[in-house]
Amino acid sequence: MSGQEEIVEVQSSVLGTKEHWDDCYDREIECFDESGGDDVGEIWFGKSCLKAMTKEISQLSELNKETSKIIDLGCGNGMTLIELYKLGFRNLYGSDYSQKAIDLAEKIAQHHEYSINYFVDDITQLNGEQGEYDAVLDKGTFDAIALSENRDEMKALYKKYVEKVLKDQGLFIITSCNYTQNELTTYFPSSNFQYIKNVQYPVFKFGGSKGTSQTTIIFKYIR
Repeated sequence: MSGQEEIVEVQSSVLGTKEHWDDCYDREIECFDESGGDDVGEIWFGKSCLKAMTKEISQLSELNKETSKIIDLGCGNGMTLIELYKLGFRNLYGSDYSQKAIDLAEKIAQHHEYSINYFVDDITQLNGEQGEYDAVLDKGTFDAIALSENRDEMKALYKKYVEKVLKDQGLFIITSCNYTQNELTTYFPSSNFQYIKNVQYPVFKFGGSKGTSQTTIIFKYIR
């Protein structure tokens, strides 16, 4: 990429608060229980995005389905990890700062009888072991952090966490609906985050313009 694109931030929102997500997942747990496990709650960016992204991950030669240790940051209801488990991945972890999200994710995994590891963690506290994971996934968490009132500080801590827990040559796979590919490659510079590829999604047309509703980029982290 030549040059750098200025990152245009959206305004802060309730979506950037823990209270919102606690309330959201509290309601989704009720719906899950009442439906007998049929209602898993909202799937961020939709099922087609989820399936396209996880299929792309399953084809990455850098990852071994049995041994590669993968974490989904801000996993929510854990449906990204559910899809990866269906595709054969077995060393899966999900973290979220909402206990309610973890409760729901564990219920869904138990319903499917899938062995997935979930835990509560505020990633901005920089917990986690150095070089612990072969891949770090994010589908919407960076977006939510960018909606907080102190977004600059939170985004900087987020990046430090990713850099801390990823192994050298590990993969960082981020999906966003707020940031373009150029914006993400600007924020995660090539000196540490080597761009590998982006995930291709169906293109929509509106008012003579073309685009997609989300962006997924796969980086290789160089420590």
